[in-house]
Amino acid sequence: MIRIAVISIVALLIVAYAIWRSLNYARGPVINIYQPLNGSAISTSTVNIIGQALRVNSLSLNGKTVFIDEAGNFSETLIVFPGTNILTFDAHDQFGRETKKELELVGVF
Repeated sequence: MIRIAVISIVALLIVAYAIWRSLNYARGPVINIYQPLNGSAISTSTVNIIGQALRVNSLSLNGKTVFIDEAGNFSETLIVFPGTNILTFDAHDQFGRETKKELELVGVF
């Protein structure tokens, strides 16, 4: 009886650990943009975009590949034009899932 209980507890712990480790993959890719904020007014001709892409295999900005480090951090310097600038980030994970995020900046110079 004790042997069955111990085996059941060990099996339950293994299953719980496997589920816990796979939850991040079930959530899919995520794009976080830390700087600048969406809708920001930019008074210079260039802007440095800083963010993080989690659980991605590829990341692009307006169709151009963005390189990320091991932790998913990225930094891109772009030219800002007068008026509204819409930047579209596109990320894909290893399972073919996709997410998009738009960043709108306003050039005021």
